[in-house]
Amino acid sequence: MKKRVLYRIIANVFGIVICMSLLNSCATGSSILTGVKRPPTDPAKVRFYSSPPNIPYEEVAIIAANSYWSWAWNEQAKMETATREIRTKAAKLGANGIIIKNLGSESITSGGMGMAMGGGLYGGGSLINNMRTIDGVAIYVPKSGL
Repeated sequence: MKKRVLYRIIANVFGIVICMSLLNSCATGSSILTGVKRPPTDPAKVRFYSSPPNIPYEEVAIIAANSYWSWAWNEQAKMETATREIRTKAAKLGANGIIIKNLGSESITSGGMGMAMGGGLYGGGSLINNMRTIDGVAIYVPKSGL
């Protein structure tokens, strides 16, 4: 009887951990403010530039994002996750553009993990996460420059 209760507790805790991981399946990113922070803008209106625009602009921050926590299965979906994150980061700083510096991918491998219950080992193996990365310079282009 006590064993059954213990198994239920372990199963519930494991289920909660899985649910929290799924709810937290998003991208990560970072920024370094190099200019003036402005009021937030709409992430959907943040424009990407492959080189500095030939119009006046102000540098806001150096930003980076990746798709590490994404559950996306293909490279394009992972890149969309990373670009959505970098747009969101730029918009929070008041930028309306990003000059892309680097696009890339990284593979991260974690060691095996298992759980011993009832005389057996369950799980194990290793996890490989191929994530997409993007970094650049968040900029603000005045309305007259758009």
